[in-house]
Amino acid sequence: MKNHTKDVKLVEVYSDIAGRNIGAGFGIDALMKACEQEGSRYFKQYNAEVILHENNAFEENSPYESAKYIDKIYKVIKRVAYRIKSLRQNNLFPIVLSGDHASCAGVMHGIKMAHPNDEIGVIYIDAHADIHTPYTSPSGNLHGMPLGIACGLDNKAFKINQLSNDEIIYWERLKQLSGLTQAIHPSNVVFCGLRDFEKAEAGLIQEYGIKKYSAQNITYHGIKTIVDKIFMDLDHCKHIYVSFDVDSIDPLYVPGTGTPAAKGLSFEQALQLNMQLVKNEKVCCWEIAEINPLFDSSNQSAKYLFSILEQVTKMLIKNY
Repeated sequence: MKNHTKDVKLVEVYSDIAGRNIGAGFGIDALMKACEQEGSRYFKQYNAEVILHENNAFEENSPYESAKYIDKIYKVIKRVAYRIKSLRQNNLFPIVLSGDHASCAGVMHGIKMAHPNDEIGVIYIDAHADIHTPYTSPSGNLHGMPLGIACGLDNKAFKINQLSNDEIIYWERLKQLSGLTQAIHPSNVVFCGLRDFEKAEAGLIQEYGIKKYSAQNITYHGIKTIVDKIFMDLDHCKHIYVSFDVDSIDPLYVPGTGTPAAKGLSFEQALQLNMQLVKNEKVCCWEIAEINPLFDSSNQSAKYLFSILEQVTKMLIKNY
């Protein structure tokens, strides 16, 4: 049997300027610390590439109110996109370790750039919808906009912000990074664990018929049934990306994230859900994001999440 360890490539994205709270940029280091504490050789076993961040932008206030630090975040997302494109073109499986969740827009663009003629599906495991745009976002934080970016949306029907010319220019660049008007069609997104979203996002979910499975759905129907439903929803997609934001887990289990939301997945549900998803041959990329050790001084959250990372990787290697 072939050893697929070399087919996996870790992509480390320390970017921390798109979120509400500082600290997600330390999430990868927290995973490495947990790895060492557990006596694992995970980070020595798999090759990693580090994406250059722009975190020094925090030293000054962003001039962009409706899309904070969009000029810097554009650079990071573009770097991620081209790296993911290259890895997929070489038939490698990227495991993306991200700080703030905005960088996943780059992952989606990169997958589309590598497979321009194929339908791309996205399984978005997150407490939040992250499908805002600068026109609709009440905070202006881009970690709430990656699906808005990749799906090429403006959602002006729910517009609350007047954008500057520069904000419009950067937003258009972000949306069209893959060279297309949208990298992902909104109907090719499936939410898991979603429970905290605004009216503007609800409008898009309804408009495009985006499927969503709550923690309650998963508890009632079971992991296998939900996973089967997800892949039926995305049956027409040739490549599928799984993006796992750790705030999908209830803060009772994982307090170490910047945007916790109650009534989420249990640790075991999150583990089993991700492990079952990566068994599917269409899954071509997996990501874990938004670990913030500043909210968990014991680093217990990172220990739980490193366990998920390690076991998901083992399952992936077994089935890739």
